[in-house]
Amino acid sequence: MAKPAINRGKLVWAGEHWINAIRTEGADRPSGWFSLYLTRYSEVGEGIALQLVIPSADISLVCTDNPRVGRWIADRFITRSSIKTPEAPILPARFAREGASHDAPAWIAETDHYRVVARWQCTEPPVMAYGPFRAGVEFFTLLFFTRQSTIELDGKPIQGSTYLRDLWKPTIGAERSSSVYALSESLIEPAS
Repeated sequence: MAKPAINRGKLVWAGEHWINAIRTEGADRPSGWFSLYLTRYSEVGEGIALQLVIPSADISLVCTDNPRVGRWIADRFITRSSIKTPEAPILPARFAREGASHDAPAWIAETDHYRVVARWQCTEPPVMAYGPFRAGVEFFTLLFFTRQSTIELDGKPIQGSTYLRDLWKPTIGAERSSSVYALSESLIEPAS
């Protein structure tokens, strides 16, 4: 029996990344963008950071339950996002999960001004991937793509539905849904 390979690289981040991106038919930008990082390991600790963009409500912000993690995620990950929000303020928020990751999970984010609920309807088995996703970094990830997701703002649905994105072609070989959650994800800088 073969033994597991030991990775001698540096663990930078471990956690979950939940993306719920919807847009109306014919649009080239999302009508709702919910990109949540549940951080279990980082050099600044644990916590949640959410990049939230809802153009119809003039919302573009980063929400967090740990300001150090919120700033770190904004600097390290959100700056690389396909949805650019360089001037987004970082606000305190409360977060809760509902549902099960294998079926119909949801995240709830509440600030002093907004309550946002993002839901995913999972029907496909995960894509399990390990290796270089871009130069200088390796990932281990379990990707759950979903063709149905919704975003609600203060109890009202944001119009739009999932769409195919080609950014997955170079790494896992096909267009995939705009709504996906990555469980047990780890970002590793390879050893020199």
